Amino acid sequence: MKPAPFEQHEPTTVKEAVSLLESLDDRAILAGGQSMVPMLRFRLAVPETIIDINRVEGLDTFEEADGWLRIGALVRHADVEHSDLIAEKYGSFADAAPLVADPQIRNRGTVAGSVAQADPKGDWGSVLLAHEGEVVAHGPDGERVIPADEFFLLPYDTTLEENELLTELRVPVPAPNEGSSYRKLKRKVGDYAMVGSAVRLVLDDDGVIQTANIALTAVDITNVRATDAEEYLEGERPGSDVFKRAGELAAEQSNPEADEHGGVAYKERMVSVLTQRALADAAERTGAVKRTVKQ
Repeated sequence: MKPAPFEQHEPTTVKEAVSLLESLDDRAILAGGQSMVPMLRFRLAVPETIIDINRVEGLDTFEEADGWLRIGALVRHADVEHSDLIAEKYGSFADAAPLVADPQIRNRGTVAGSVAQADPKGDWGSVLLAHEGEVVAHGPDGERVIPADEFFLLPYDTTLEENELLTELRVPVPAPNEGSSYRKLKRKVGDYAMVGSAVRLVLDDDGVIQTANIALTAVDITNVRATDAEEYLEGERPGSDVFKRAGELAAEQSNPEADEHGGVAYKERMVSVLTQRALADAAERTGAVKRTVKQ
């Protein structure tokens, strides 16, 4: 099936793109197109107008600046996957990027587009939550910064306003003694997650966990934080027993649904196992802890 006819606009500035969003009624944003193009092809979406933002200046920003890792709306999954900066300092990003779909999609699809899609099986939402990241949006009233904890509402639904354009994702530059990791279970290469766990740990100078962030993929109606496990970990020393209990708490707080890939009990067990493994990875990556959980 071919897409229905549509009009296409190609703005070159954020201001122009926002103006189009405000002035046009039936429109859609195109960046990487990995979700939009299939929807157009099968006529699941039939917008009158496509606003292609690939020529908008400044949306390809990918750098550390002013204490943040800034990921512009046009940064591709492959940019993250092949970044030396990411490999050196951002373990969870380095883990997640090569697990997104397949090389063709990673070469074209965008990190911000995946977050904006708000699929609870998407990897980047959990990574953003674990890093206490932010979403930057521009609308008719200017810039708005949305904490990741406040961004996801329901599957495919966010707090982004009707006339706002997501322009950037950002996460704090790692603190001393910080490590992060992402672990994912999927049926085969290219699949969405059956279960995923993103972890970020910050240790104090005595090796005690000062900050623990855990976010889960595909086990609730959105990407969610495992707050009970986070609270338990803070003030503890990294270790197998501690990580085992944190994994159990994360599983208890998860809310998976049974499907063709597994039952509720199986998925809860995988939440526990993957969280333990991600915690061990993150602890080791702080540089202050040797591996305490087997792969």
